[in-house]
Amino acid sequence: MKATFLKYTLLAGMAISVFSCTKLDETFYDRGTDENFLKTEDELNAFANGAYAKLRSYRDSYWKMNEVTTDETTVPSRGADWNEGGLWRVLISHEFPITHQYINDMWNFIYRDGVNPVNAILQKLQSSDVVLPTKDQIIAQMKVLRAFHYYLAMDAFGNIPIVTSFEQTEPPKNTPRAEAFAFIEKEIKDNINGLPAALNTKNYGKVTKGMAFMLLAKLYVNAEVYTGTPRWADCIRMCDSVTSMGYQLEPNYFTNFSTKNENSKENIFVVPYDAVNAKGMMLHYLTLHYNNRYTYGLPSSPWNGWCTLKDFYEAYEDTDKRKTMFLEGQQYSQDGTPLKTEQGAPLIFSRTIGDLANATQTEGVRIVKYEIEKNTPYSDQDNDLVIFRYADALMLKAECLLRLGQGGTALPLVNQVRGRNFETGNPITMLTLDNLLAERGREFIWEGCRRQDLIRFGKWNSTWQFHPADQPFRKLFPIPQAQLDANPNLVQNAGYK
Repeated sequence: MKATFLKYTLLAGMAISVFSCTKLDETFYDRGTDENFLKTEDELNAFANGAYAKLRSYRDSYWKMNEVTTDETTVPSRGADWNEGGLWRVLISHEFPITHQYINDMWNFIYRDGVNPVNAILQKLQSSDVVLPTKDQIIAQMKVLRAFHYYLAMDAFGNIPIVTSFEQTEPPKNTPRAEAFAFIEKEIKDNINGLPAALNTKNYGKVTKGMAFMLLAKLYVNAEVYTGTPRWADCIRMCDSVTSMGYQLEPNYFTNFSTKNENSKENIFVVPYDAVNAKGMMLHYLTLHYNNRYTYGLPSSPWNGWCTLKDFYEAYEDTDKRKTMFLEGQQYSQDGTPLKTEQGAPLIFSRTIGDLANATQTEGVRIVKYEIEKNTPYSDQDNDLVIFRYADALMLKAECLLRLGQGGTALPLVNQVRGRNFETGNPITMLTLDNLLAERGREFIWEGCRRQDLIRFGKWNSTWQFHPADQPFRKLFPIPQAQLDANPNLVQNAGYK
């Protein structure tokens, strides 16, 4: 599956040139025009896949910001490593300065790498008189992909600019969050019937009907946060639509995160990576100790940074198979030799972290949810990053049923997802919002949805290790100062200066 996607993605560089103006008396053979480009299905797919290729920045922008700001992941400074002038600590404490580099990176990913390329592609496709069988389908996919980016923007920043033209001349103003919600909903619903439905190689990593149904489910489950009006029944309806597409829970949880996870029947929308041709999947380098390179036969030293907080780790029962994604205790090389730190002490990961500003090399449990290929010559990995999967559709339906007073109907759905991780099923016997949030945490750690969940369940502003209670306006990130400077029509979110 991945090979087909990458074949088109590697051609996508051809698409960039169609946005450039050229002198009429020169011939540029490396640039696409109506005369020499978009004449075949391969060229059309290559053109559109330029927008999909940009999604590889999702991991280092929106995903990152929705992990390190929560109770599941933290980033201690270990001497000079991971200090960066306190950039990580202010994210963990929710101080969110308006000049923060990573907040600005998230904005740039959404608009510069997401909305703008899609708008350019749509302009070219909609103005071209070339007739190809899948042209209308790709236009629908691009519009829903743009809606996905606006969903991320609305979730992170609230009142956001909406731009649908690549040639807009006036700097856009903020669109109120509820209006942005309505725009996103309409874009998805208006285009969903034009999307492909088949779960096959050709559609892998693309916008499909299943992806769009899941996006609507995520939109509706958070509707009360976004607009003030709950949409629980609408979310249930979308989750049922996802089920009707034929997705299945994988018997083995870790199949969804393996190096060959393109074979998962559970994953709905992913960002494809390849260690050679589509680099960027380096989650293992974020968390592993430098000398864990000898555990996995890596070509270079990992970065010894991200880890899981003690309370979150201890929320997993010892019999829970998902707990095997964590590394605690003595670490070993592949031949069984106990590893040591660079100072010669035993390399023993502890679950406690004493001082976030000055942690030791071994403090914090490490997480290896995505399978690590051993003895590879590449630092990058082949795993595809999961954005949506079927387990979430089941869990969101259960949540909405519970909120509508139908806990008895909701409970079997939660236990269906949970049960595969225990030899005896180990079912939850009574469902509450608190234990549902805890189960969502155990199931979806490192999938970029914990911040959203904490806000929806009313826990975002509460206290956890290294995070004091904070004010409600921190549910939104500030609009970055760099964006305010570039566009005087933007208005900062309330509470930020």
